[in-house]
Amino acid sequence: MGDYKKNQLSTKKIWLLVIVGSLIIAILSHLYFIYQKSDGILMAGFNDGLSQMIPFKKFIYDAYTSGNFFYSDSFGLGGGIYSQLGYYYSTNLFFLFYVVIIFLLEILGVIEHPDITFWANAILPMSIFKITIALIVTIYYFRQIKFGFLASFLGAVVYAVNVLYFRHTMYWDFFSDAFVWFILLLIGIEKIIQKKSGKLFVIAVVCNLITNFYFSYINFILALFYILLRFPIRFFNDEEKVSKQLIRYISLGIIGFLISSFAFIPAVMGYLDNYRPEFSDSIPLFTLTDNILFNSRVMFLPIFIIILVCIRKFYKHPIFRFFAITSIIGTILHFIPAVGSMFNGFSAPQNRWEHIVGLAYGGITAFTFHYIKQIKLRHISIGVGLYLFVSIGIVWWDDFEFDRPIRFVIPILSFMMVIILLGMKRFSSTKQKRIFFVSVTLFMMLIANTFQSARLMIPPKDKVLASEAVMQSGHYNSKEQRNILENLEQRTDIENFRIDWMVPTRNNTPIVQDYDGFSIYSSILNQNLLFFYYDRLQISMEEESVSRYDGMGDRTNLLSILNGQFYMRDKAIEKVPYGFNKILESENYHVYENEWLLPNFRKTNTLFSEEEFINQPILTKEHAMLKGAIVDKQKSTDKLPDSKEITDYNIKLINANYDDKALEVKEENGGVEITLTDSVEAGDLYLSFYLEGIKNNDKYVLKVNEFQTIRKEADSIYRTGYNDLTLRVTASDKIQIKLPKGTYQLEDFHIFHEDYQYLKNAYIEYADERLSIKWNNGRVEGDVVSEEKDELIVTPIPYEKGWHLQINGKYVPMEKVNYAFIGIPLEEGMNDIKMVYLPPYFGISCLLSIIGVSLFWYLVRKRKRRVSDSNKET
Repeated sequence: MGDYKKNQLSTKKIWLLVIVGSLIIAILSHLYFIYQKSDGILMAGFNDGLSQMIPFKKFIYDAYTSGNFFYSDSFGLGGGIYSQLGYYYSTNLFFLFYVVIIFLLEILGVIEHPDITFWANAILPMSIFKITIALIVTIYYFRQIKFGFLASFLGAVVYAVNVLYFRHTMYWDFFSDAFVWFILLLIGIEKIIQKKSGKLFVIAVVCNLITNFYFSYINFILALFYILLRFPIRFFNDEEKVSKQLIRYISLGIIGFLISSFAFIPAVMGYLDNYRPEFSDSIPLFTLTDNILFNSRVMFLPIFIIILVCIRKFYKHPIFRFFAITSIIGTILHFIPAVGSMFNGFSAPQNRWEHIVGLAYGGITAFTFHYIKQIKLRHISIGVGLYLFVSIGIVWWDDFEFDRPIRFVIPILSFMMVIILLGMKRFSSTKQKRIFFVSVTLFMMLIANTFQSARLMIPPKDKVLASEAVMQSGHYNSKEQRNILENLEQRTDIENFRIDWMVPTRNNTPIVQDYDGFSIYSSILNQNLLFFYYDRLQISMEEESVSRYDGMGDRTNLLSILNGQFYMRDKAIEKVPYGFNKILESENYHVYENEWLLPNFRKTNTLFSEEEFINQPILTKEHAMLKGAIVDKQKSTDKLPDSKEITDYNIKLINANYDDKALEVKEENGGVEITLTDSVEAGDLYLSFYLEGIKNNDKYVLKVNEFQTIRKEADSIYRTGYNDLTLRVTASDKIQIKLPKGTYQLEDFHIFHEDYQYLKNAYIEYADERLSIKWNNGRVEGDVVSEEKDELIVTPIPYEKGWHLQINGKYVPMEKVNYAFIGIPLEEGMNDIKMVYLPPYFGISCLLSIIGVSLFWYLVRKRKRRVSDSNKET
């Protein structure tokens, strides 16, 4: 008994050392980031880091700590944050842990309410914490397959201190969570294989599914590969039969799914209600996408791995054989884009699955630590020869040049690693292990810091590093901008008003600067709104791109319908929507107010059928939305409104050739000039046409008079695929369409004049009608009297699964109006309206979770009784 307690105490001390050692390694592997922090440089990508990750952390923290968990009217035009942000942080276990800790510090007065800069600065300590956890769980995994503590620690360093981890953490830090949850899943698998409790397997399934449904998909595919390869490659003699393993995987996996349903199902529903254009580009069978030796972007292949996989005698050991096969297959698959596409839901190829390759490298290294004495000179020579062959080929293919001092670091470290391996032959086995342990650990940490310096802190596309100075500038969130927004908040007494403003390309500016706007950037969005922008109303954004929307194309009709009270722009931008009058001016910005703003909620019984608008002009659709509402299931109750099309015009070429379809622009800002035969009255022109860049290698600027928008390059995976455009410009006798030098498909011109009579009529009609309806995030309440038959209320609330409507205490189905918004059908007389949002199928999801927890509790209790009975018998 005394020896048992002594061993227990010793094990506890070792694990304490493991935790401390993991923290030290985590800190040392971030040294370059820590050094850059002293200059105000942040561990955040200038693009997605500042545009998505940091804003969403701030946004969800503010929502959750104020008691709002499911829906926000400030999420773009409004949206379910629990389901749509499940891809990011709404149920992310790491983030929720941070939320609890930070909120406690806030209510205790240790810190002030965390602002956007706080979350940017928090990325570094959060990353250090996460990599510490990754090291600890990986060490525990290697211990499960009977590696010693030092070997396990070494293997964990090779796995966790990985260039892929740092790339993910800097640009999309929730992606790197997979490094932890994948290992937890493998520990659960190993426990089942070794006839131990399946409790950890269930917990791992739950953690994966709750944290991120997308990475669950990736991790489960990798786990399936792991399981299938472990069937023939048995590490130990006394392993569970394959049939029993399968039964346990399936049964325990179902319990894990049930437990996680409350988070997983709403997140998947958000994904299914999203729209992303199908990736239609051809995917090559094989391509050398990355220089994995010297200039790695997502994967780094250390020289010692190449040497170790060349040691034939190691392959007689099943554990080494398993990790060697995984590493070789994984490294080859890195160059097969179809694999990256499969792991990305058969969309554009992405390398987000390759943490398993890093684990295989770690397993090879940990195994070698035990058998270091068996490495011979010929093994090193063969490995070095292969390394030289591969490196020469890669340098030749990649045109890699040693033109900067930083580019010599990896070759020098690799050469030193070879010298160390050769020099170890003079020492005893114990000393060899120590030298190997220290050299590999230092090698990985130096590579990590080199990668941070050469690849992350000098990003070739971003050109600007994320810093506190950038975050306080006009390119992100300046004091001048915030002061204007605060002023506008004080000027209005209108509820749910919106401001058409965003920092260029920063679609999440409303989240950053705390106002209700017209823009959002998120991988998961309400598809009704996306179709509203892409196709139904053809609203041109500042820059064409999937997963985002912004503004209303300066179209006053839409701004008036959707609460667009203010319009703010940089002074250098001259375009202003019709009917907006200047009210404010600062050093760099001017602000305009809409004089034709319509009420948030409007009653109407003038309804138009969606079907009748399939071939109608965009302007006609806007007129119908002003006159009444467009519905998707009902016949029209009034004749369609008209639009004034201009058909008499001449086309003149500007440094271009044109044959009514193909436009060849010979010089920059060439294109076509359309001259109207008859002068037009005041108002706007709506110009509709088809435009597609033919094999454009770069994105390009389309200019139509004062309006301009950026269109994606021909091979961009972020292009929308919608090329039918409708642009609004101030009424003029001439319309100039200007494009960069290149070839385009340009056709199907339609020009309409808008005098805004429909808007003015609507403004007069609703001038004295202010419905007493309150919309606050996921709750809508009000009392409305309907005096006419078949009336409904047109709302600015996006139509989305999860809303539940009650009229006078009875549940009533909602209408979808104006393609993307909720219509509330009214009864004649008084209507007591209550509308509440819950994530889709949330009640069923929670019930399934309760069932899962009950089953899990039953299995745990049953196993405890069985173990207890077994102990009594012995």
